Amino acid sequence: MRISKEQLAIIDSLRCERLSSDEKNLREISSFYNSRNDNLVEPLRNEAYQEDENGEVAYYLIKNENGEILFYFSLKCGLLYDHYIDDEKLQLVRDMLKYLLELKKDPTVSQEDKQSIDLIFEKLRSRKGITKADVEKIKKNDGNRAIDSIEREFDRGFQKVGETFAGIELVQFCANDNCRGLWNDFQLGRKMGVVVFWHFVVPIVLKVMEFVGCRYLFLFAADLSEDEDLVNYYRTDLLFEDAEDRGTAIPIYDDTCKFMYQESANLKQKQEYFYANFNRDENAV
Repeated sequence: MRISKEQLAIIDSLRCERLSSDEKNLREISSFYNSRNDNLVEPLRNEAYQEDENGEVAYYLIKNENGEILFYFSLKCGLLYDHYIDDEKLQLVRDMLKYLLELKKDPTVSQEDKQSIDLIFEKLRSRKGITKADVEKIKKNDGNRAIDSIEREFDRGFQKVGETFAGIELVQFCANDNCRGLWNDFQLGRKMGVVVFWHFVVPIVLKVMEFVGCRYLFLFAADLSEDEDLVNYYRTDLLFEDAEDRGTAIPIYDDTCKFMYQESANLKQKQEYFYANFNRDENAV
């Protein structure tokens, strides 16, 4: 059943405010608490205000009529791409691996160098990638074509990919546990995060799309639980999908997270569906 006028009035009584729009927020965010993931609270208490003020990351606070902070989220621009590895680079990787295998068998190679080689193999196996520093550790004075060529790839300052796609990243998305009681008092029958996403996050993305192109809304789900409870929440309630065809740059702090996205062109339709089915149909079997 569609959301009622009364329910919509309650949600509309909340306000979405930029963090740096009022210096009082610096004091008010100090009481923000989340029992599930305190790592999401730390950025809010520390660098968030400066990042928001500088326009690096946009932080938003969801407040009730009394100014109490119920929720916060942050957004920033991002880029997705099709995976692409050309034949020349593949051959360079093969040549490098062959060279490293031969180097490891060389009795004149130090134990330290062999450990560096093993580290590179492990990074490649686990798809964590290698850095220029890793390559420099095993580079020999006589040189090697594959090693030299791969090292030059780092100096280019860019990565070859397939087609690219503009996106917006939902960086942080976190409820204030200290105010969950206030939310429950509304008796909306919906999770706070779900309402915040469809009523506050999505309109911002849609507004951005009036000025610049945006193909995807994406996030990194920090979920280490066996049943993927958080990931399922993003799938079922926020309608994100597991990334398969697209990739993006993954920061170190998101290395253990699941990359998920959805096409921004469908957000308006999904939002309408959310409002149209806000309440459970008691007559449905």
